[in-house]
Amino acid sequence: MKRKETTKKQLIKVIDSLQKQVKKLGKLGFRLKHKEEELMEFDKTLDDRVNTRTSAERIVHRQLHKEIEQRKQSERVIRDTLEYANSIINTVRESLIVLDADLKVISASRFFYRVFKVKPEETEGQNIYDLGNRQWDIPKLRELLECVLPNATSFDDYEVEHDFLGIGKRIMLLNAREIYQKANSTKLILLAIEDITAHKEAEEKLRTLASHDELTGCVNFRTIMELLESEIARSKRHQKTFSIIMIDIDHLKRINDKHGHLAGNDILIAFANIIKNCVRSIDIVGRYGGDEFIVVLPETDSQHALVVLERIRNDFNRTKITSPHVENAREITLEFSAGVAIFPHNAKDIKELIWVVDSALLQAKQKGKNQAVLERRGSIRLNPMPSTRIEIVDSSSKNVKNLKIGNISKEGMLLLSTQDILDEELLCRMHCPKGGSPFELTCKVRYKGNGKNNLYRIGVYFLEMPESIKEKLLNCIKEAS
Repeated sequence: MKRKETTKKQLIKVIDSLQKQVKKLGKLGFRLKHKEEELMEFDKTLDDRVNTRTSAERIVHRQLHKEIEQRKQSERVIRDTLEYANSIINTVRESLIVLDADLKVISASRFFYRVFKVKPEETEGQNIYDLGNRQWDIPKLRELLECVLPNATSFDDYEVEHDFLGIGKRIMLLNAREIYQKANSTKLILLAIEDITAHKEAEEKLRTLASHDELTGCVNFRTIMELLESEIARSKRHQKTFSIIMIDIDHLKRINDKHGHLAGNDILIAFANIIKNCVRSIDIVGRYGGDEFIVVLPETDSQHALVVLERIRNDFNRTKITSPHVENAREITLEFSAGVAIFPHNAKDIKELIWVVDSALLQAKQKGKNQAVLERRGSIRLNPMPSTRIEIVDSSSKNVKNLKIGNISKEGMLLLSTQDILDEELLCRMHCPKGGSPFELTCKVRYKGNGKNNLYRIGVYFLEMPESIKEKLLNCIKEAS
């Protein structure tokens, strides 16, 4: 009985123990179930997170792919644009250089390489001043690129002259622009170089042709008159004396008649070169017309003018003048006459000065040619052609005939008459020896006297002679040479 009770008690303990274990197992199961639910919830959250991250990555990936494609497209556009720009640059007949901010050459046009005789491999990547063994280290170019451009971002039509080794002197017109690239925040400089050397030489040639005689290279009539006016103004302003020489080749007409005008032209060229070689650089040599030349000698007195004239004569006599247009090209023997005048002693303006020096030349011709006359007086007297005839209309309107002209100056003339002239103011009608209508001069008697061969000597001076009459009178006198 006791054994059964003991067994029963033990069994109850075991059952209690099992119940406790079951109870624990129930709690553990509940906990496991809760953990399982948490785990499932975690798995779900994890899946959601993974899905969300994957979607974001896909979006980022798509965006990156899009940006890469856009960049590739931009690069293609930039490359195409650069190729297009380079094509234009290489097509334009102008030298173009692209520089970076440090003034190193990025690229240049084919025309630049051709004009300035350089190669791309010797140019690209080099500082512009180092090009051509530093031939481009030009002070004016430095000033433009380093001083003008940074302040103005551009400059236009700056003229620069430089003598390059191998290609000679070049006159260039420079234009430049700064170009800012936003994409990479860099600055470029586009420099355009226009070679205007030929254009400038053509302009200079046109100016020379406009101011110089094409045959002899001396300044022409219009220019010599302008320069003479300037020298007169300078002489008056500084109270300086200057001399003027008028030179004429004797008997050139005979050469033209015998050998032709081409031979005469060769003589004029040779004679002009002799004159130019005998004067100073400040002196002016001009072709007055035909075979007459004018030499203006600033700040030179009459004695020094004669020295210059003698030097010209000596060179002229020593020089063997020949012409291919003369038979057998034999040497031509020539002589020349000259007149010398001084300003302001002999004249007060250009017209009077030309009259005086031309009259001095005519005196040299009348005295036998091959000589020079220096006029020391203010008024030069010339002898007209013997056949020059003059009539005087007196107050009773009767012509006094048989009047001759002893000599003529710019102020008046000496009349030779077989009978006395009673009037003090005279109307003189002059007939030139080679035809043309006669012209009239109003004169006033200055003095009277008896001359040889029972002739009265009557000195008259001109009253208010118009320029047209002066020209006719001068032409009439020129015929006497």
